[in-house]
Amino acid sequence: MLQELNQLGIALEQDNKLTPIGFGECVCHWQINLPVNNFMVLETPPKGDKGKPKFGQKTLVPDLRRNGDETLLIDDGGEYVFGAGDRGAKRHQLYLQLLERCLQETNHEAVKAVYDFITNTTVDKITAQLIEIYPPVANTDWCRDRFVFLFNGKQVTKIPAIQKWWSNYYASKQDTVNGICLLTGEQTPTMGRKMPMMVKSVPGAATAGGAISSFDKAAYQSHGWDGNINAPIGFESAVRFHKALDFLLNSHTNRYKLGEQVFVYWGEEEGEGINPEIWENPSFESIFASPHSPKKFNLEDIKSSKFYLVSLKGNKGRISVSGWSEVTTQKIKDSIRQFVQCQQLNNLSPSPMWMLCNSAFLNPSKEHTDRIATALVRAAFLGEALPDEYAYRIIDRICCEKVFNDFPSKSKQSRYFPRLQGLLLYLATNNMKYPTGEPKLDTAYTLGRIAFLMHQAQVKSQNMTNEDNTNVMRSLKALSSTPTQVFARLCHGSTHYHLESDNSKYIKKLLAEEFESFNIYILPEVLDLKSQALFFQGWWQKRAEYFTKKTDE
Repeated sequence: MLQELNQLGIALEQDNKLTPIGFGECVCHWQINLPVNNFMVLETPPKGDKGKPKFGQKTLVPDLRRNGDETLLIDDGGEYVFGAGDRGAKRHQLYLQLLERCLQETNHEAVKAVYDFITNTTVDKITAQLIEIYPPVANTDWCRDRFVFLFNGKQVTKIPAIQKWWSNYYASKQDTVNGICLLTGEQTPTMGRKMPMMVKSVPGAATAGGAISSFDKAAYQSHGWDGNINAPIGFESAVRFHKALDFLLNSHTNRYKLGEQVFVYWGEEEGEGINPEIWENPSFESIFASPHSPKKFNLEDIKSSKFYLVSLKGNKGRISVSGWSEVTTQKIKDSIRQFVQCQQLNNLSPSPMWMLCNSAFLNPSKEHTDRIATALVRAAFLGEALPDEYAYRIIDRICCEKVFNDFPSKSKQSRYFPRLQGLLLYLATNNMKYPTGEPKLDTAYTLGRIAFLMHQAQVKSQNMTNEDNTNVMRSLKALSSTPTQVFARLCHGSTHYHLESDNSKYIKKLLAEEFESFNIYILPEVLDLKSQALFFQGWWQKRAEYFTKKTDE
């Protein structure tokens, strides 16, 4: 995976899409404009029309994997820049030392302006300024708020000479040893005990980020090896693949968060990603998108090229790669086509991934959904079979809640559809396909159709308002898994009591049609999971046919 990320990083470098060495996007809170000494609060606008702006804004600034007291150049927290807080005195001295060194070696007027401003102010003056423009600061500690300096309208650390100085300083701070890079095979400085940066924006990881590669345990110190010498990676390659992964995690066409994990994906030709519209509307026609290159690519030319999919989740200070796959772009296209088509029974619109995932859980916010979420993404984009656990959970929830009987209610009806579509996807990815596109005369499928008609017969004959209380619904779990235990009793009750009503003549006719293709003597004692899925498909299919408006004929 790191090798492919390194190759992607090379392509992104050529397009000038990677951030400079030693820089990263961090949340900054205050902007100081020099030489006018003007302060401005930085805020992130709310999403949509509702909500309030969020204090702080992501900005590209110097970034360094810190250990203890380490300062950054110019754009840093209040305790470093102005000496605020309990640790401010010590950290402010480190900040001034680095700033003085940069000023001596660059002799740049912007650095001189920053130095003059900082050495001619106090914490009290800064506090008064901040309260004046943003009163809530009076009740908070701003020592860790990050400040960004502008000179004549341009961010000081983005001035080419200063940016280059910081990148060289950043490289000099790295712990490297001479070796051969595993990714490139070149003799080069390789990383020592730790990687140059951390991976951010992965759910479950620490706020400061997580390590994609870590050898900090005693088990990795055998044979005289220590730290990253276990797997030597060149400094430039390490920076490159970290920044490539950071690019993917911040690109809306190359990442999708579902539950407590995030998926990143890209193509080897143009770094193409997935159109984000697909996650909410799977039938969206334009599947692929190229986020970083102005060149247009022809899908026919790259259909045999590789496409990569990685699932990441945080584990405190580390990043866990819980899945890695590489397939062709054409395979992605074919898998999504199957994903869409198998859900379109009776003209239903395909359900979004998150809805299909939630349909398997009674309370998704309090249950472990990552395993099912990963399986759904891999089924949609790689065509892999969905696990039995997914179908079992959906069936268990249907039998528990019985919401698929509330057909007249639009809201409850729509809540059931993703469960049906999840079962259809489970059957499709497990090769339960039929030549005509319709289910064959399967015993479990037909049993589901008969079960619905028996249920509906009781509803009609007794004018029931609560459909959950029919004999069929009370025995639904047993009927769908061990049918021989209850089918005879339910069938006897239906034919001798419920079908004698004048309201049930039509249902009686439909039941006779179903029994023409149903042999009770081959009814199995136990239905396996795929047969149970077919049972509920038969139930819903018959229900859809039953409530479809009929012609006079």
